[in-house]
Amino acid sequence: MSLLRWVPHRGTLPPLPPLEPGGPTPVVLLHGLMGSPGNFGATAQALLECGAPVVAPLYGERGTVGVEKSFRELLDATASLPTFDVVGHSLGGYLGLRLAAERPGTVRTLVGVGACFRGLPLPPRRLMRRAVPLVMGRGAGDLMTATPFPAAIPEGTRVVSLVSDGDTIVPAASASLGEVRPLRGVRHEHLPAQASAIIDALEWTP
Repeated sequence: MSLLRWVPHRGTLPPLPPLEPGGPTPVVLLHGLMGSPGNFGATAQALLECGAPVVAPLYGERGTVGVEKSFRELLDATASLPTFDVVGHSLGGYLGLRLAAERPGTVRTLVGVGACFRGLPLPPRRLMRRAVPLVMGRGAGDLMTATPFPAAIPEGTRVVSLVSDGDTIVPAASASLGEVRPLRGVRHEHLPAQASAIIDALEWTP
């Protein structure tokens, strides 16, 4: 169990209207490790104003459980959506890429926002490696790797990566896939609120 699971959620989502059968393509917002849907509050509001339906699941006890459990939850949460776009922050970007690979042609566009597509580097000291899952949850431990995870663009999915030089959590080498759009000075935890850059990257259409 993550000790930081109890850190208060940051941000608040606007009310999300229910999806209309046969309606416009929804945008699924996937928060990161120890995150919450509210992290995307400003972005969700901007998407709604553009006419985009929004889905923002809270999953994996804020992403702190094992990555496979979080992934299964998201497979279930999106099972009824024939096509959708994904905006994934950090762990959410990694899981969004896996959704696209698992269900080819379902994810139309994936925007990774400081996404750890290739995992996270191992801490230099063994004690730190043991401490990370205890403090941040098993999900963090599952993402740490000595060898970067393979990351390929699934067929039928357009991938855009927003990568900030102010992100000290996810290295640019892990966050870069597909079309890379640089951001300047944005901290990792503030990336989900970059509504303008995210919407530009989505190029959302019904």
